[in-house]
Amino acid sequence: MRGIILGSVVVIGAFSLQALAEDAPPTEDEARRVRVFAIVGDVKITVGELEDNINTRSPYARKRFEDPEIIREFADNRVKSQIFEQGAERLGYANDPEVAIFLDRTIMQLFMRQEIEQASQAESITDEQVVAYYNEHPDEFRRPAMRRASHVLVASRPEAKEVIAEVEAGTNKTFGAIAKQRSLDTETKLRGGDLLYFTKDGLAVGGADDAAVDPALVKAAFALKEKGDITKKPVDVGDGKWSVLQLTAIRPARVESLEDASNRIRQRLWREGRKAALDKLLSDLRTELQPKTYPERMTAIVLEAVPGPIEPPNQ
Repeated sequence: MRGIILGSVVVIGAFSLQALAEDAPPTEDEARRVRVFAIVGDVKITVGELEDNINTRSPYARKRFEDPEIIREFADNRVKSQIFEQGAERLGYANDPEVAIFLDRTIMQLFMRQEIEQASQAESITDEQVVAYYNEHPDEFRRPAMRRASHVLVASRPEAKEVIAEVEAGTNKTFGAIAKQRSLDTETKLRGGDLLYFTKDGLAVGGADDAAVDPALVKAAFALKEKGDITKKPVDVGDGKWSVLQLTAIRPARVESLEDASNRIRQRLWREGRKAALDKLLSDLRTELQPKTYPERMTAIVLEAVPGPIEPPNQ
């Protein structure tokens, strides 16, 4: 009995302290924040709400609010938003399926962004990680020597000599114009014979993944010394075809320093860390929620017919 009485006294004392705390007058700052700026229907917009909304923005954005007119405009817009929100609720938009879909997507995006940002901020990229990546991926920071050239592909050696003579004669036609007129290479003809940049191994840079330049053309291009030089003799590219080549650009080999590559490495490591955090989040949620799917039922989906020709979206 004594224990029960003592426990009751403790409980009563606790409630008394809570009541005293609740009855305690608000501090000056608390009183300032609960001041009502506007009332829309049954919703009160307080100074504290406006203040919190402003203070969650970036330092650059908050700088604008040093102008009282900007704060006034912001507060007025908050009132307008509340008016529209309540108007939409009265018209039943809260129950609209499109609104529900939008809210679901917004919640999902907010959830993912906050969870992933927290994960990525927990492990910031260190200088040691940057150095390690740089040392482990040397090929990413070493650019080989490259050449850029244009060529005119013709069907015979005499015709190639004619092209060389035409270029050396200094006619009004540019090398590119001659290529468009006479070249048999349909892939490069429309761009004036341009082979784009390529390495000494013949790897074309900026073309298709498997694009390669003919070894004879590569050898001829790297033998030329100055931009604008052309081959003095026709280049035999096999199958009875001959080519005349003009060097249009030179890129020497270059090694990117750790200092120059540092920011790019940090961005890459951050993206990789973000992806890893997203994958882990998805895996953890799958384990927790144990989703069940029935892919065989997708055959029951009926698609409405799409009328008329479909134009691709503007890029």
